[in-house]
Amino acid sequence: MKTKWKVMMSDPWKDIAPPNSLDAITAKRVDPDIEWSFFWGLSIDGKCLFVLRHAPASSPSGKLPNLKGIEVSLVSRTTDTEQMLIFKLQDNAQRDLFQGLCRDIVAAASIAATEKEAVALTLARTWRWHHLLRGGSDARLSSEEQKGLIGEMFVLQRQFMSCLASKDAVDAWKGPLGHPKDFESGRICVEAKARRGAAAPQIAISSAAQLDDAGTDALFLYVVELDQAPSGTSGCFTLPEIVARVREALIQRDSGVCEAFEILLAAAGFRWTDDYSEFLWVEGASHFYRVRNGFPRIMTTALMSGVANVKYSVSLQECKEFLVADDTLSSALRARRHVQ
Repeated sequence: MKTKWKVMMSDPWKDIAPPNSLDAITAKRVDPDIEWSFFWGLSIDGKCLFVLRHAPASSPSGKLPNLKGIEVSLVSRTTDTEQMLIFKLQDNAQRDLFQGLCRDIVAAASIAATEKEAVALTLARTWRWHHLLRGGSDARLSSEEQKGLIGEMFVLQRQFMSCLASKDAVDAWKGPLGHPKDFESGRICVEAKARRGAAAPQIAISSAAQLDDAGTDALFLYVVELDQAPSGTSGCFTLPEIVARVREALIQRDSGVCEAFEILLAAAGFRWTDDYSEFLWVEGASHFYRVRNGFPRIMTTALMSGVANVKYSVSLQECKEFLVADDTLSSALRARRHVQ
């Protein structure tokens, strides 16, 4: 066992020579016994690379993780028959940490049944590391991140799991993978937001794509009030309690989807080992809005050339005419299921 560990953790880049041209990569396969095309590589400037070659049909559609000290990019080959997901380490002195990340990704993706799933698992694992490498001494989710995840758990269990098969419900949860909408089931999308009940009646929108309904049949906005509560407050709960409740419901319905659920939780930055006991939450009112023409928002098509990374706030007082009944989303999901 000691010899195997030594071999596994030896520097995989030490015997790779830099390429001779700017657009080339020299590489060697990570493990010939793994079906998916993972490679150790070097760039022309001698930087350590980790590469996943895949077909364009398996390419990710969401935004790529932004890791501290590691550049993540998607590159197309000139033949248009292959794409590469490339991780580039900016400081080779950190190659031990980088190797740990890469091997963790390979281990996670090795269980994939398809290449597309392997790419998705690669990015999901990378999002987990994104949270671990955010910096600071506390790797737990912030209070704002906790609220956001709780809101998504509410939508997942109360809406998607009540209307769809467990696998379809979990597959619809896209937020942890960096997609512009938190949930996508076919052309039905949902954006979930959590806010303090006593705060100004508005929500923060993080991109022009978030409330853009182009390409959808229906886009819903879910807003729930979540407030921190003192110990002993009736009905209060912690983030792990909510997550455990959803996980238990999945196990009772279809335990086979729990692995995918756990991967998404990790991508969201949630770890079972973290202690959230000091963060107690109480749920207040919640509302659904149908985002359509006239809804106060900024859309991608309205942005002038050169404008990017748009963030803005929406006043909920101006959205009252777009309120819909809580079962409107579930009715739309059931209708979609019946026509498939």
